[in-house]
Amino acid sequence: MDLGVRTTKIADGQEAVFRHERAEEHRKVKTWNHPRLWCILVCPVILITVLLTCSVNALWWSSLDRGLHRLEIAATTVLEKFNKSSLEIVTDLVNQLQHTSAQEAVKRIAVYTNLPEVVVDLNVEDFASLPQLESERVDTVLKTLWKQTTQLFPDVGCVFYADASGLYVGYERLPKDFLAKRNVTGKYVFGAEFRASDRAPLPVCAYCPPVAELRPGQKTYYFVDHEGKYGEAYERHDYDPRQRPWYRKAAAAKGAMTWMDIYNHSSGNSMGTSAQRAIMLGSQVLGVAAGDFTVNLLSAFMQKITSSFEYEEGFIVDVGSGLMVASSMGMSHVARPVHTNDTGGLVRYHWNQVPDPFKLVQAPMRTLLEKYVSLRNVPKKGSTLKTADGRLLFTFTGGLDKSFQAQHGWLVVITCPVGGYMKASWAQQAWATRRSMEIHEAARKNLDQRQVKTIWISLLFCIAGGVVMALVGFAVTRPLKRISTDMLQMAKLEFLSGQADMDDDDCELKGHSHRYFSIRGITRALSNLTSRSRSRTRTRFSSRRSQRTEDSIGLTRTNPTDPSSSSDTSQDERSQYEETRHDHTEREQDFETGEELSACFRLSTPKEVVDMRESFIYMVTGLKSFARYLDPDIMRMVVKSRRQAQLGMGKAEVTIFFSDIANFTTMAESLEPEVFMSMLTEYLDEMSKLIMSKQGVVGEFIGDAIMAWWNVPIDLGQEHTAMALDAALAQQNRLVELRETWHLQRLPDVRVRMGLVKGNVLAGNIGSSQRMKYGLVGDSVNLASRLEGLCKYYGVSIIIEQDAAFAPGVQSRFQLRLLDLVIVKGRTQPTELYQLVCEKAVLPETFDSPEDLQFFIDAYSQIHRLYRLKSFDACASALHHYWRQFPDDVPSKMLLRRVETLLGEGVPADWAPVHILTQK
Repeated sequence: MDLGVRTTKIADGQEAVFRHERAEEHRKVKTWNHPRLWCILVCPVILITVLLTCSVNALWWSSLDRGLHRLEIAATTVLEKFNKSSLEIVTDLVNQLQHTSAQEAVKRIAVYTNLPEVVVDLNVEDFASLPQLESERVDTVLKTLWKQTTQLFPDVGCVFYADASGLYVGYERLPKDFLAKRNVTGKYVFGAEFRASDRAPLPVCAYCPPVAELRPGQKTYYFVDHEGKYGEAYERHDYDPRQRPWYRKAAAAKGAMTWMDIYNHSSGNSMGTSAQRAIMLGSQVLGVAAGDFTVNLLSAFMQKITSSFEYEEGFIVDVGSGLMVASSMGMSHVARPVHTNDTGGLVRYHWNQVPDPFKLVQAPMRTLLEKYVSLRNVPKKGSTLKTADGRLLFTFTGGLDKSFQAQHGWLVVITCPVGGYMKASWAQQAWATRRSMEIHEAARKNLDQRQVKTIWISLLFCIAGGVVMALVGFAVTRPLKRISTDMLQMAKLEFLSGQADMDDDDCELKGHSHRYFSIRGITRALSNLTSRSRSRTRTRFSSRRSQRTEDSIGLTRTNPTDPSSSSDTSQDERSQYEETRHDHTEREQDFETGEELSACFRLSTPKEVVDMRESFIYMVTGLKSFARYLDPDIMRMVVKSRRQAQLGMGKAEVTIFFSDIANFTTMAESLEPEVFMSMLTEYLDEMSKLIMSKQGVVGEFIGDAIMAWWNVPIDLGQEHTAMALDAALAQQNRLVELRETWHLQRLPDVRVRMGLVKGNVLAGNIGSSQRMKYGLVGDSVNLASRLEGLCKYYGVSIIIEQDAAFAPGVQSRFQLRLLDLVIVKGRTQPTELYQLVCEKAVLPETFDSPEDLQFFIDAYSQIHRLYRLKSFDACASALHHYWRQFPDDVPSKMLLRRVETLLGEGVPADWAPVHILTQK
């Protein structure tokens, strides 16, 4: 199977796309097996029209009512089945949508409830070594707690600290209703609590309340300003943190994290649950760091995350007690004041006591009890169910993976009325039912009126169809016979097999070559008899055909009769013009004689057939132009496959290439359109030529971007990635030359970013049944585009990933520098990035010596090894040395900033050397 010079083997997985059929040998058959065209056109039309007329009228007269009744039954049945199936489909989608939405809400609630533990862990580490001086120690604690409350953890309701001397300090985010009752809305948002230690004297510090506001053994409640400093006190009462349950529980745990059940805050402002952990010195408890989230803030958070869907609500229930924990419907569905004057704290509702007129809490909970008998039997993994009355969909889970969950157990339920999802579907089904009934009634009325009309129209069609098709058959048969001969040659598609240099006029006259030889012999025999008539006719046809031929091959000048009249025409162009015109003149002499002999048939030939014959002359030229839109190998395969292009894909291992011009939009806006298009055309032309010269396939031009690939549909062997990298470097080298040329023309400096990926994709014909293209689909395509975009982020020209870096032939031919270990947007697995620097036998101009280049590559790899081993001090020292030698290197600057941040802020417990890119 010969598909051209480059074609040796179809890539694996492409047999389904380019399946070759065996060419059938041309056989001569007897004439009686193939009747005349006019017979084929006329006889079936008359026969079908007569049969249709008789059948339709018989049906009208015999079974009108019965047929209409069956039609109504069938339509009603189809509609009912459609409504039922569509309802099932929509219901299934609703269940999936509800489950997905609820699971996402549960995940966010789990993250939210874990925040107090994060705060406590940080404070245990920070407060383990506080200053000895009382005022400095208290000031340090207050500053830290203020920063966490306002900046680092704004969703944590309260952060506080107490030590063994009786000191208690903390900040809390005050409820809006509490601020309104105190008439300080807009002035204060946060409150603080302070109890001085039992040591004397009372502390004096920047963040402490004034000494005059403090009382020994009492805790002072006060508002704070925007800096966290004292504003005004609003309450005091006796308080010893060492006697509080949360302190005792943390002290008993000896440094382990503990959680309290939901309780009323001592301020009486709100209720919540706290996480606490003791700060130990050996076996001695130095103090306790704690943080909590309040029920009202948790409820507000649930309202926020469930607001994505109009009717969705959520709530949390304590499995052990059945008491409400939080609700997106507000605190009114969680707890009520103990007293009507709103003093004395809050008491939580049991789930069956919630004032819920729509039963958004009771209905799901009763459904769970009916299914699992007890809330303790509800599986933690959760599921999506429908209430017994079918009115609500709800998703439940008890799988909040936190330490307090192991002690108490919370059941999270996200619910939504089915009507919230299905209202539009139900309305559409009702409309479809009404519309179906209206159509049936209209059909019954119209059928009676059209019965008589159908009889007359059928008779007229029978007569008119036979007459018209007879005329059409006679008019079309004769010229189609000549055109079929030309079609046979066109079917060979010779312009794709070695005839790319054939001129347009050759294509035009090729279809009539069979006529030239016969006409030439007839011309010699009749030359003496028809010389005068032929001379006049030739003059007329020659002037017309000469002008048309010159236009078709692009030789028309300002003066059509003299190519030398243009001052820009070179001597070579004039010689080519004369030679081509002479060749056309000889051909036209034979062609014109044929036109004379066939002129007598033109009056009886339909205009469309004449236009078809004339248009066919230019079809090959048009197909040659169309072939420029596809890669030659793909076009050649489609032709040789001997079948119509069909949708189909197969797995293939490829190397994918993406490139893009930096600052393309700015460049386009700054240049004149003609200059910009000329520059862009030259760039795309040069780059695509280099890609194809390296056996790549130019898949798409997306504005200034180029997508190309290697190893499909043509199998290039194991080193297709090395070919792609070679093409990328060749393009960058060619760009250096183009930039010099453009610089002389005062054009902008063009820099191009490139990304290459080796991976498995689906390759083949994609699209619709009417419009398709050959292309690639897969995650590797997206990754290649991402890598091209990351060139700007890392300040390099070419980025490849690890599979491409270690592909056959790459390590032995190219110099690669390790860039980073990242997770790009849209992926979950880390990707190792490498910079393609140069070929091993080439020293780039930016380096002074081969040793300098080798240090540039190897040293950065060693630096990354230190970074991944958490040797941050050594890594920072090496980066400073590296940066002094390569001050313009962007990746080393970025890595240095990461290392300095880790050294300054500390290494998180879950730190990993993978850099997560969320915007690339």
